[in-house]
This record gives sequence, structure tokens and C-alpha cells, in this order.
Amino acid sequence: MSKMNRKIRQQRGALLITLIVTMATTAVLGSSMLSYFSISSYGEHLSNRQERAYYLGESGANYALQKFIANKVTNGPFPTLTTFTVGNDQFAVKTYDKPGDSSRLMIESTGIVGTGWLATRQLITRDIKKSTATLPGQSSTASVGFDLSGSGTLDNTWTLTPGTDAKIVNTGPSGGGAVQFKGLTGGINFNWYNNPPAPDLLAAWNNNGNLLSYSLQVKVLVDRQGGKGEYYMMGLSFRVIDDNNSYGISFYRSNGTSGPSWWSSSAFANFRATIPNNGKNYAVLWKKIAGTYTVLDYTLMTYNLSGNYADVVTDATSDRLSDRSSIIIRVREEFDGPGGARQNHLIAYVQGPTNYPSPTVHWQYSAFKRISWTWTLNPPQPNPPITEVLDGSLTSENFSASRPELGIHSFYDSLAANDAFFADFGLGLTQGGGGGGIQF
Repeated sequence: MSKMNRKIRQQRGALLITLIVTMATTAVLGSSMLSYFSISSYGEHLSNRQERAYYLGESGANYALQKFIANKVTNGPFPTLTTFTVGNDQFAVKTYDKPGDSSRLMIESTGIVGTGWLATRQLITRDIKKSTATLPGQSSTASVGFDLSGSGTLDNTWTLTPGTDAKIVNTGPSGGGAVQFKGLTGGINFNWYNNPPAPDLLAAWNNNGNLLSYSLQVKVLVDRQGGKGEYYMMGLSFRVIDDNNSYGISFYRSNGTSGPSWWSSSAFANFRATIPNNGKNYAVLWKKIAGTYTVLDYTLMTYNLSGNYADVVTDATSDRLSDRSSIIIRVREEFDGPGGARQNHLIAYVQGPTNYPSPTVHWQYSAFKRISWTWTLNPPQPNPPITEVLDGSLTSENFSASRPELGIHSFYDSLAANDAFFADFGLGLTQGGGGGGIQF
């Protein structure tokens, strides 16, 4: 009987060990699957949570600014951290006179979405000149375009970069009312200083605590036919310090290894080494330092692999860029870099002509397709894909009237006309020492 009991106990022990191993394996697999699905789900919702937290932070900063304008007391309306609940979310605000300069008010507002370790937080910092404090949206507005007067010539709010051949056209492939670039390379820069109706960017910088934030958009048309349009890079330039230093957001294509002179130059070596030369359309975020172009991030615009961008390219087989597809960039500057340094928060969008036809220009971001950057390179960003890129290489520090700040760039593979066009430029400028887009 004792032998039988020992055998039963041994069998039960073996069964228990088997059960423990099975449970442990299942737990590991379940944890991995949960992690996979959680990360996937989290990635889908992260951009929305970040954006909600940002707007909550902006709301708190604007509320504090409004209270201060109504009663300009020392250290502002919230000298101790004060938390407000908005639905299921919160923002926490603190105000104080700037150390060493009591003529300026500091506002710190944190938007908080969710609770516990899953909470998403976004800090918004404002440095306000007390004597000129105004609410966002209360500054005068103006219009900026390429040919607002309809004169058929490029408005004087733009200047051509050296060697550029660009003009307003209203016939042919342009589809009416567009800037046509002729040649391999070209660009136009914003001529804003003391030049109404262009907004005064220096005043905006001064009124926003020496920070400059804005949004830009433009529609792009590339005519690909007869072997042309195998190589191009067309889009918006920003933080333009001079012809050799700027950021850019572009629609980009290269097909092969023998491109035009600009593409083959040493200045574009990083592009050639980084982005596949496969004839596909990409959205590319880049910086140019001392004349050398470096890819920050890029993502594929292919129709069949990335359905979110289906209207930006024409079909699943050709991946041809749809005529007048829009590219949009939001540039938000904060003192939240390493050691409190300046850095840019960059969020990009695209939209095709079916859902955003010409000549429409608006700032309803929910109507655009927010880019999820699949490759995040310089500097490496955590956990790609991401939708917000942080970079402090080029900022508004020491901003002056000599900086163009904004522009359009065109790189193409043919000298012919009627191939590269831009239309429907839009500028949304953050003014008044707080967040809030004012369209120009």
C-alpha cells in the first residue's frame, strides 16, 4: 500500500510540475500577446492622448493668462499649483513672476489625460511680457498666399532664392492658380519684415516669450510623364535661418541610383544612404545644416501598404502622388529640451485632394491624416512609430528681422516647365503669449 501511495504521490507531483510549467508557459505567452496587443493598441491611441494632453495644457495656460489680464497681480492668479478637472481629464496650473525679471510672468500648465502609470502628461510653459499680454486670437489677422491680388505675378511677400525660376501660372497641368518652378532646384522664402499684409514674426516672437510657433501647409502637384518625375523633393521649409540652414517637410521620390545633380551631390549623401531608391513616394522630415541634408524621419506613402495615405497616392499599382496633395507641419517651440533648452515639437500631416480639394485652406487638424513616422533616425526617438518629433538643432533663438523663417522648396529631375507646382499656401501663427492658431 505504501508503494502504491508513493507512486500516486509521484504521479501527482509530476502532474503538478507539468501544470506549473504549462501555466508558466501560458503566462509568458499570454503576457507576450498582451504586450503585443497592448503596444499595438497603445500606439494607435497614443497620438490622440498626447494631443488631448497638449490641448488641456494649452487650455490651462490660456485660462491663467485670461485671469492675469483681468487682474494683474504679482506672481499671477495661481501662485500655488492648482488643478482643474475637465471631464475625466485634468490640467494643473502654476504662475509666478520670472526670477530676475518681474516684468514677465511665467505660466506652467500640465495637461493630464488618464490616471496612474498610464497617465499622459504634457507641460506647456509660457513666458509672458506683462505689459503687452493679450489672449490668443485677439491680434489682427491678415492673408498670405502666392497671388492674393490675382495679378498673375508672385506676391511681394515672397522672394526667390538664388537661381530660382518661379512664376504664377493659370494654365496647363497646374489646374489654375499655382506657383510653377522650372529647373532642377528652386525655392522661395517668406518676405515678412515690415511688409504688410505679411504678419510681423518678430513681434510674435517677442509677445510669445521669445518663442515662435506656427503651422504651415501647401498643396503639391508633380507632373510625372515621359521619364520625368523619377526624382523629386517638394514641400515646406521652416526655421529657415539662411540658404544653408533650415528644416523641411517634403514629398520625396527617387528611382534608381543615377539621379540629377542635386540628388547625386555630397549634400544628399545621407538621403541616398537612408531612403530606399525604389520609386515609391515618401514623406520626409529633414534638416539642412551648413548645406548638408540629413533625414530626421521618413515614412512610406504607399497606397496598398498604408491605407491611411490612400488618397495621397493615386492607386495601389503606380503609387503616383495625387495632384494637389497637401502637406502640413505644426511647429511648436518650448523650453523643455535638455537642461531647459529650446526644442521644436514637430507634428506632420498629409491629405489627398478628394477630401481636401483646392482651393480649400483650413486648420481642422482632425480632417488631415497625421503622419506616423516609421523610421526615426536623427536623433533616434523612442518606440517608433511616433507622431511627434523632438529636435533642437534649429530654433528661434536670437530671432531677427533678417531671417526668412518660412519657405517653399522644389527639387526635380527635369529643366522643363509645367512639371512642379505649389498652391494654397497657409500659415497659422501662434500669438499673444499662449497657444492658439491664427490663420494668415
